[in-house]
Amino acid sequence: MGRKIGQDHDLSALMQLAQAGDAWAYSMLLNLLTPLLDDMIRRRLRFLQPQDVNDLVQDTLLSVHAARATYDASRPFLPWLAAIARNRMADRPPVRPPLSA
Repeated sequence: MGRKIGQDHDLSALMQLAQAGDAWAYSMLLNLLTPLLDDMIRRRLRFLQPQDVNDLVQDTLLSVHAARATYDASRPFLPWLAAIARNRMADRPPVRPPLSA
């Protein structure tokens, strides 16, 4: 749990800097979010092909970009990110899991 709290604090700090116009912080934030989102999406949608996961990660990063002004630094970052990711996963076109042989 301590790691998540520290990670949330670090991501929140980067987002605050990014909101203030710090391009380096924004780039760093997106680089850190990519593997987090990849893991989150793979765990929830195990049947997706790797390219579909990558597409969904990119769509989610675009949504984070579009919603970055809505992040409230007085609240935890990871639940904000998870809500965006859940919405993107729910919005994706239906994909049927592969049939077992």
